[in-house]
Amino acid sequence: MLSREAVVAANRFGLGARPAEVASIASDPRKWLRAQIASAAEGATLPAPLRDLEPATSHTEALFRARIAAEGGDLDVVNETMARERMRPAALAEMAALFRAQVVTDAPFVERWSMFWANHFTVGARLPILGATAGGFEREAIRPHLFGRFGDMLAATVRHPAMLIYLDNVNSVGVSSPVALRFPVGMTENHAREILELHTVSRASGYGQEDVVALARILTGWTFGRTATDGCKPGHFCFIPQRHEPGTPILLGRTFWQSNMAQGEAALAMLAEHPSTARHIATKLVRHFVADDPPEGAVAALAETFASSGGDLRRLAERLIDLPEAWSADPASRKLRTPREWLIAAARLLGLDVQPGPLWQMLQAMGQAPFSAPSPAGWADRAEAWLASHALRQRLDLAYALAERSPPGPNLVALLDAALGEAAGPATRRAVLGAESAPQALAMLLASPEFQWR
Repeated sequence: MLSREAVVAANRFGLGARPAEVASIASDPRKWLRAQIASAAEGATLPAPLRDLEPATSHTEALFRARIAAEGGDLDVVNETMARERMRPAALAEMAALFRAQVVTDAPFVERWSMFWANHFTVGARLPILGATAGGFEREAIRPHLFGRFGDMLAATVRHPAMLIYLDNVNSVGVSSPVALRFPVGMTENHAREILELHTVSRASGYGQEDVVALARILTGWTFGRTATDGCKPGHFCFIPQRHEPGTPILLGRTFWQSNMAQGEAALAMLAEHPSTARHIATKLVRHFVADDPPEGAVAALAETFASSGGDLRRLAERLIDLPEAWSADPASRKLRTPREWLIAAARLLGLDVQPGPLWQMLQAMGQAPFSAPSPAGWADRAEAWLASHALRQRLDLAYALAERSPPGPNLVALLDAALGEAAGPATRRAVLGAESAPQALAMLLASPEFQWR
């Protein structure tokens, strides 16, 4: 049976235990987590289900080559044809492969860490092309830097075609640039604003609108190939100097004298190392892994590690595991599983492989459709966002549906111990072990109060 500490390792840091993992988790929960970090930091490959998926640029290149070929024609027809024939099937494949990777992984902490950062740098599927490229964004901009430097991850996200489309920097042109002097185009502030507010220093830093404008100016020209004459490979990142706003903008009190793309690289490096960024990232990590209301001591500890290590995410993850607050049995420290987390935990426990169509429908019914975060802030990380009665009712209904799909003859005691261990209350144990049938017992386990939390 999993001790309470092992339950925390499996559920709060991981994605829920599989029965076969109980022994390795129980022997030394912290060592189990650290081994995952060490393996991933040494260059572990992508999880098997993700290895054969197409690069995000294969989709953006296909779309913009088709648009270039149809120049002068009906681009709406091109967009809808590509959405139907390529983008929507790709989004479904991405969603299913990612879910499968999280269900079968032997490194669930690494997968949860990746989920956290993909949510921090959210790309939502407001266009079919974004649904097709959101998975590639996580594989290409997030995963290579999971235990590297935060600054490298930030730079990778800014350059990725999915983010350039999502926050519209692909269309941003300096108002005094050579291109703007010839064509009626303009600068967009969306990406700059979200980098400051959500990705780095946050509102707590006291930045103002003048800083948003300064960063937007700095990032003009960061785009990808879209036309036959822009000199860039269609759908691939490039910097176009003719679109860049000239000058020496001042961002957060610092003047950036660099020219062209070097100016943006310097600005991003400064933001990645800013003390307010350290505090913002620490607060979000503690909220995700410790409590909805982050304890100040835990936030301060992570912020110090972030700052002193230059944003070393491996050291940050290891410091997180060492936080005493993260292992607290206080009910105030527990975290409610989001619908996606709940479904992953159920599938890991029961060994289920949910097909793409039903998987999409389940997550949509519970209010967390894949790649569909409601804003650039990502999915909410507080219990109140997921406690609506209709959402919990959906979990209850799905608990019975998943129990019916479970392989026959489950060892109920082993499943109960793997799922909840010592955290299972007497009422839940009586209900599960005293059920009239195996499917009923499994449904009660998945619907139990303890299984909703991590």
